[in-house]
Amino acid sequence: MYKENHAVRRGLRAHVAASALLIAAWHPSVSAALIDFETLVHGEVVTTQFAASNGVTISAVNFHRRHNLAIVFDSSMTNTSDPDLEGPNWSGGGNLASDTTLGNLLIVSEKGRQSIPGIVDDPDDEGRRPAGKLIFNFDAPITSFGFDLVDVESIMAENGYVRFYNQGQRVGQVGFSEFTNPANPNGFFDPFVSFGDNSANRITPITAMDLNATEFDKVVIKMGGSGALDNIRYVPEPGTLVLLGMGGLYLLMRSRKIG
Repeated sequence: MYKENHAVRRGLRAHVAASALLIAAWHPSVSAALIDFETLVHGEVVTTQFAASNGVTISAVNFHRRHNLAIVFDSSMTNTSDPDLEGPNWSGGGNLASDTTLGNLLIVSEKGRQSIPGIVDDPDDEGRRPAGKLIFNFDAPITSFGFDLVDVESIMAENGYVRFYNQGQRVGQVGFSEFTNPANPNGFFDPFVSFGDNSANRITPITAMDLNATEFDKVVIKMGGSGALDNIRYVPEPGTLVLLGMGGLYLLMRSRKIG
């Protein structure tokens, strides 16, 4: 019974997330957005590059350095300071095919030197544990947030999380360990997610409804150690109105504590 109910819960989550993106694709006032960092260069410090086009400002906190830099790492390069972030031959498992080309990734920078202003000389992710945070501030509320996780080791997964805020108030949190724990009651388990050196996983978008919220405007991702993000996928707030009918059934079933 547990397995059946858990499968139902997980299926509902996936259906809500997929439907949000589908509705956004055709609804005239809503558009699903993707940030893949491909317009930037290896080592580039990421701040306001997506403010005009996407209404998103990106920043970082490094728990161990004086500098707090979110930077781009080009995973197609070789002989870098971090071979675990080099692809597309992802050997560490995960739910993405090992030959998936991810291109540019987003990391918390370990290095700070910039011979050219705005470009870190030797891109490498912070390897101390915990490493730091990558922060996404949205000009307008959103209702769904998904992303790729690269090179996150299992020992670090227990300390990593995705935290959501709305108008300065925390509205929810999902730990990385919830993606791999079949006993977790919150429905974020994905049997195909696995962590390790040189792994690559695509995380199903987490919706405001998953958090029993209506929207959020800030997402903070704590990196438990070395690792990277890519393919940030989100749906702006107008999608909330479109999703209310569909979300009603989902919230009703959540209230009955399925699983």
